[in-house]
Amino acid sequence: MGRHIYVHIPFCESKCPYCSFYSEAGSSRMSEYFESLIKEIDGEMLQAEDDPSMCDTVYFGGGTPSVPDEALICKVLSLIISKYHIDPASSEITIEVNPHSFSYAKGLAYKKAGFNRISMGIQSLHDDCLRTLGRLHDRKRAIEALKEAREAGFTNLSGDLIIGVPGQSLEDVLSDADALIESGVTHISTYSLSIEEGTVFMKRYGDTLDNPDIQEEERRIYHALRDHLKSSGFIPYEISNSAREGFRSRHNDSYWRAVEYYGFGAGSHGYIKGQRYGHEDNIDAYISEPLRKNVEEVLTEEDKMTEYAMLMLRTADGITNEGFRRRFAMDIPVTIKEKMDSLVQKKLCERTDDGIRLSRYGLDYANIAFMEFL
Repeated sequence: MGRHIYVHIPFCESKCPYCSFYSEAGSSRMSEYFESLIKEIDGEMLQAEDDPSMCDTVYFGGGTPSVPDEALICKVLSLIISKYHIDPASSEITIEVNPHSFSYAKGLAYKKAGFNRISMGIQSLHDDCLRTLGRLHDRKRAIEALKEAREAGFTNLSGDLIIGVPGQSLEDVLSDADALIESGVTHISTYSLSIEEGTVFMKRYGDTLDNPDIQEEERRIYHALRDHLKSSGFIPYEISNSAREGFRSRHNDSYWRAVEYYGFGAGSHGYIKGQRYGHEDNIDAYISEPLRKNVEEVLTEEDKMTEYAMLMLRTADGITNEGFRRRFAMDIPVTIKEKMDSLVQKKLCERTDDGIRLSRYGLDYANIAFMEFL
């Protein structure tokens, strides 16, 4: 089973008030960071004991990878393609971009370098909602950026939407989805707004969004949007993701199937040879020691099986006997079967021909279902 590569680009034009991912606005050490990133990628190859040619997806996330000069980004991708023997014609190579920092010229450079998929942080196509979210673009710029991505040659194009934003209506969300579909995207990610510790939104809203009436409305919007996307040819294949046939995110799908992956860059995390590791959320520390990794967890075979089952519940496929045998060359263990039975009894899951998956009710209480495996 192939491995995957994640590259963290921790630079943004400004910090969104709801974002808890590691990033910094206006760093003066961008060139040094990319030099260290190249050192880490080279160093990882020197330490690798097995054939690196099995990697088949690459994902540049952040932060905002479209903020740095495209030459820096493309140089890193070129090194990865060379070192890991990646074929852009058969691999999925994604870059996250924001409408404000993306351009047609950058799109052309990305395409020439080997990127073949763009994930664009739209979040909303209503200007009042975008202002609430602290985004730098407006509806007009978002539509333009999507058009520029297509004109640059990208046919595998994803757009993000956020639901549950204060003041947002169901009609707003559905019209956003229709506008994305009309723009030619092939994949739509729909994330429910969460208030995270340490963010501006935590100071602004606190626990006010925990109000039962607000939560009930957010769930109504979630299901209506999911049904709307399905009727429009975007099949929900995971809790927050829907795609046209053949356009699932192969990289994200690898996370839900607990496949190993390399993590490069400050704030990144990886999972290789049963070990989870991470880099410190600190650009200066990373520049000083790009090869330093902190081992966060060592998984036993039983841990791997339990985690795989829990993550597969996120997907529309759910936990299946066939998938388990393909992943571990064995049937589902009794301990996991007992947990599956318990989830069905609690109506959090429903049975399929070959296993279980989250029920419609379970989609609203997925975290409770996941806790069954912890």
